Amino acid sequence: MTLSTIFRSIRRFYFNYYQIKTSSIYLHSAFTRRLQYAFRLVLTFLIGSFLAYATPLRLHLGQIYMIPNLGVLCIQETFGATLSTTLHVTSVIIPLSMFLFLIQTLGLSYQNYLVGEILLLLSSFCISYRCRTLQFRKLSLWFNAIFFVSIINEQTIRTTFAFELLADFVLGMFVALLVSLLFFPLFATLDIENRVNYCLFHLDQMQAFLIQAFLCHDSTAAKVSLARAAIVERRLRNTMNETRQRLNEVYLEPCRLLQWIFTRHRNEIFSLSIEQQVDLITSFMFHVCSLQAMIEQCTFNKYHQDLIKQLESNLLDFISNQSMVIDGLISSSSVNTDTFHNRLTNLQLAMESLNSAYKQVRLHRIEEVFLTGTKTQSDDHLSHTFFFFQLDAIARLLTQITTINCQREETSKTTQIRTCLKDYCKFHFDWPRIISAFKSMLIIGVGSIFVMVPSLANSFANGQWILIGLCMTQGDTVGGALTTMKLRLVGTLLGSMWAYAIYAAVGEESYKIFAMLVPWLLLCGYLKLIPQWDYAATVAASTPIVVNLGRLYGDVFRQGNYVLLRIQESIIGIGVGMFLTVLIFPTFAVDLLKTNIQDTLKTCRRATDSIHSVYDQFFQHQHARRYSLSMNEEEEIKFHIDLQRRHFHQLISSQRMQLNYASLEPSIWWFNYGFSSSQYDLLIKQQLDMFRMLHNMHATLMQINDCSMDDKNQIDELRLNAAGGRFLPDLHGELLDLSRQLSDCIDLWISYLTLTHTTYYRWSRIRISHRKKKLIKGDLAENQQRLMELHSVVVRLQNEHQNSVNRSLDYYIDKSKQGEDLSSFVPYVNSHQAESIFVAISAMYYSTIQLAQAAMALGTTIHTIFELETTSVYRFF
Repeated sequence: MTLSTIFRSIRRFYFNYYQIKTSSIYLHSAFTRRLQYAFRLVLTFLIGSFLAYATPLRLHLGQIYMIPNLGVLCIQETFGATLSTTLHVTSVIIPLSMFLFLIQTLGLSYQNYLVGEILLLLSSFCISYRCRTLQFRKLSLWFNAIFFVSIINEQTIRTTFAFELLADFVLGMFVALLVSLLFFPLFATLDIENRVNYCLFHLDQMQAFLIQAFLCHDSTAAKVSLARAAIVERRLRNTMNETRQRLNEVYLEPCRLLQWIFTRHRNEIFSLSIEQQVDLITSFMFHVCSLQAMIEQCTFNKYHQDLIKQLESNLLDFISNQSMVIDGLISSSSVNTDTFHNRLTNLQLAMESLNSAYKQVRLHRIEEVFLTGTKTQSDDHLSHTFFFFQLDAIARLLTQITTINCQREETSKTTQIRTCLKDYCKFHFDWPRIISAFKSMLIIGVGSIFVMVPSLANSFANGQWILIGLCMTQGDTVGGALTTMKLRLVGTLLGSMWAYAIYAAVGEESYKIFAMLVPWLLLCGYLKLIPQWDYAATVAASTPIVVNLGRLYGDVFRQGNYVLLRIQESIIGIGVGMFLTVLIFPTFAVDLLKTNIQDTLKTCRRATDSIHSVYDQFFQHQHARRYSLSMNEEEEIKFHIDLQRRHFHQLISSQRMQLNYASLEPSIWWFNYGFSSSQYDLLIKQQLDMFRMLHNMHATLMQINDCSMDDKNQIDELRLNAAGGRFLPDLHGELLDLSRQLSDCIDLWISYLTLTHTTYYRWSRIRISHRKKKLIKGDLAENQQRLMELHSVVVRLQNEHQNSVNRSLDYYIDKSKQGEDLSSFVPYVNSHQAESIFVAISAMYYSTIQLAQAAMALGTTIHTIFELETTSVYRFF
């Protein structure tokens, strides 16, 4: 191993950028990343403690324990997230500190309870309205609460207290930002690069398992490979979900600079922006999952066995060349441009060879029909053609990455930053935000009673942790707030136990306290990156800092009493918060979940209408002006499809989050038999299945357009004249009918979801008459009728395609009996474009059938949910 190789390995480990195949699983793993984050957390605490207790700052600032505490609270896993937290919180607390300094100068002082209460409510409302993100709102409200608690209950306090508190916060956040940048930094940009490489490698692995399953001779033998593919799929979905969340953290990072520093060798091969890389693996995942769905439904009959005997070597050669291309993408530092382009060329040649072999198999099948008279079944033809279309789509996806232009994405990022700054500076009325801010103000107002009422303040040692607990446990929904409260209670109990252990062991010796806090912070830092422990670990890390360092000097509570007081006030604050969260303008997670499902259904409807419109343009049906898109129009359509896909996945991610929150809400109050998490989880999967079929239909249309770019009359020629007008089936009527029926079904399903919103949501926003029982029976019967109509569409599509296949074969048989050569009457024998269009149309036919079946499954699940929540059909023992 050379010195340069060692240095490169150290650099990659230090900056958390690695390659999947060559990196050690021990050096680059979730365990290592958690340890690195725990190290950054401890280092932030130690540097913050040094500034607070070992420098002259301790003589000039009050609340100096806030410096290490803020560092621990603000440091995030990635530099982008830490930078975003620092900038947003600073942008709020700087003008807030000026306002607080002004009101203190004008006369707000010790025991001015009424004025303090009014100003606290006013400032809390403004903060809650300004901060859209929950994390920023909590920290800003905490800053505000500390000021008012101190100014009202402490008789001797300096007039510059607001700026001293600002300095504590800014120093703590600056330390967190500095450590996040300099010590084992994890940039969100590089983390997404790592995840994209991981997804590419394992998508290729999953596809190899699926091809192994496809090459089996029976379904039993295929189950092993399908089980392996399912395991890889689950891990890929978890990784991709986290990748999409990372996209919100990269817009403040210098993405292109980081890519140039760490991936400049790969930039010579292709240059994709971060969002384009995520789009790449998302499309790749759609195609691979489509292969998986087809193989799971495959019958493994004689048609299949004859096909794989002739195509096995071509399939293995294709997946081998694809793996070489993927290897070049994820380990591009060892692959030069010429080598990578040679691999791409080999992949294209392998795909062409596979397509040619598949065409020969179909021609051989036609010749068998001439001899035996046994005609091909429509299901066999459609499913296997769909399989090979997916392979071709994956090959085109990989070969086109060198031509994608990232300029539009860079413009989009610049626009996003400008929009963010513009939204911050621009004030406009947003009623949901106003209601949310008013609710936050009322909750803080109730909590301030324990601070502003002298008798309660004396009973609870100023009641500050009740108020702070109410500030820090707020949520956008009832379920989110309850989840935060549960985790805060767990974190407070664990942190308080360690705080008492520290006090019992070392008393008030600050440096010994620091030493005992280090292993605890290491443990909390490790646990914080485990999703189930995220907020609980943060509170557990912060609690002993506040208890042991915040009470070093002159505290009246000794011998562990302050630990018990902290627990007592936290429990009271959480109890009050639970009651107020449900009572005051409640926004339930189940309502947001249903709203997101409605938006997802509308997105699918728009995609269906768009596909129908583009199809009519290609085949010159009514209302169509053109049927071949120019290059700019094609890029524009692809760009909007990418935006539509991103929006869809944002909705799905939100549904998963709200599903976790909704399971904690008291749903038995408004649903007959509670909230069924399993049914909603199934509903999310079915929405993905439905959108995946829409994605496939779009891919078929883009391939048809690519094939007709050179000859704009080719589609008409094939549709009207090839094989006596029997070559290409016409999907116009079916798409029109399916689009109409899907639109009607989606309208009905949206009405179902609207009816099952909580009573408060319907009264406050939708104003629906509360007459459920009169609507249920008719609605359920109507849904059953809609599902039967969708089933009839599936049957009609299958029958029409079988009839189309039979008519084509009859035409070929007649021509063969007349002594004509096969190449003279089968249109795709000598035409690659005709072959591609034929495969694309067949794949679109199959996708249309699968879309209708996915819609039927989705409608059945919504029907079940509606019955569970509104009827007494399903009863507990």
